[in-house]
Parts: sequence; structure tokens; C-alpha cells
Amino acid sequence: MTGGPGGRAFLRGHALGLATSCALVAAIWGAGGYAVGSVGKAFGSVSALLSMGFLLLCFAVQSSVEELLYRGWLLSVIARKFNRAIAVALTSLVFSLLHVGPGQPWLVTLGTFLFSLFACTWALRAGHIWGVTGWHAGWNWLLAIGFEVPVTGLEVKLPALLVKLTPAGPAFLTGGAQGPEGSFLCSLFFAGASAFLLWRSRRNHADQVNPAP
Repeated sequence: MTGGPGGRAFLRGHALGLATSCALVAAIWGAGGYAVGSVGKAFGSVSALLSMGFLLLCFAVQSSVEELLYRGWLLSVIARKFNRAIAVALTSLVFSLLHVGPGQPWLVTLGTFLFSLFACTWALRAGHIWGVTGWHAGWNWLLAIGFEVPVTGLEVKLPALLVKLTPAGPAFLTGGAQGPEGSFLCSLFFAGASAFLLWRSRRNHADQVNPAP
């Protein structure tokens, strides 16, 4: 699943990743999880903007490697040996177990599993990994530099590109030290997005098998 439209699919996925990361953060803020601070502080620092540009490249490489390994290679290998359902389950299990850290809350592990479920479903529906790779890169990058919140437990120590947000709610809402990806709202998003992609795939298959007269 490494063929396909390439660059255009990556850019579309990247734009969607930026949009969905903003939507997640906005949902957490709307639920009372964040207090709003300074706006666009990064634009006052050339070094910060240059660092963000470098991180954009870094996250593109990181997401490409992960998607190629897990959704491009592992998912395909297991699907050929067994079937797609088993491939998605096993790939997501391996992905989440390899991302477990010491003392990691169960909600974070669940979110990681659901992210992989979402990525696998997207890759299988599209027939390639370019779109989900772009999404992965855009999602990680904007969460890292947009709001001064952690991404996957990492903090880049840069002023916010968009708006500085300070956690003001419980960890199950804000994600705590993990950042927005550890929020139960993020898990709900991945579960809902996976269900939607699966529904669209089945509907498209049904339309192909039984075309309208």
C-alpha cells in the first residue's frame, strides 16, 4: 500500500491533520479543559519560526517512517497471510504496545490503539498510505507547535504559533502530561473516525456490487 497519488494525497491529508488537531484542541477548550493565554507569540521570534519550519520537516519524516513500517509493510504482510480484520487488530496491538511508556495511563494506551485503528482503516480504504501519512505529519506538527501543549508526551519548548493554552481541567479531559492525544475526547474522535471510514468502505463496496439501476 505504498503506491497511489503521492504528493497530492499527502498534502490533502496534511491539511486535514491540521484541521482535526485544531478541532480536538477547540473541543477540549470548549469543555473547560484549557485556559487561553497569549496569541501568536511565535511570530515575534524568528528563531522560533525557523525551529517550527525544521520541525515540520522532522514530523514529515517521522510520520512517513511510522506509516511505511506499520500501515505500509506490517499491515500488508498480515493481511496477505490472514485477513484484513486480523491485520488491523494485530497491527494496532503491536503499534500500541511499542508506544507504551513507564506508568502510562490506560487511556493513553487506548488512544494509541484507536489511532492505529483509524490509520489502518484509512490506508485500507484508500489503497495507499500517502493520505494518512500527511494527516499524521500535520496532526503531530500543529499539536507540537500550535498551543504550547505536549504531543505524545513531548514538549518542544517553543512559543505558541496560534494560542498558548494552559491545562485547567482534569487529566482525562486535557490528556495531562501526554497532551491532547491522552484526552478521552481524542479517543472518541479516533473511534468515530474509524467507524465512519469503515461505513464508507462498506457502502462503496455495496454500491459496486449492486449498482443503482
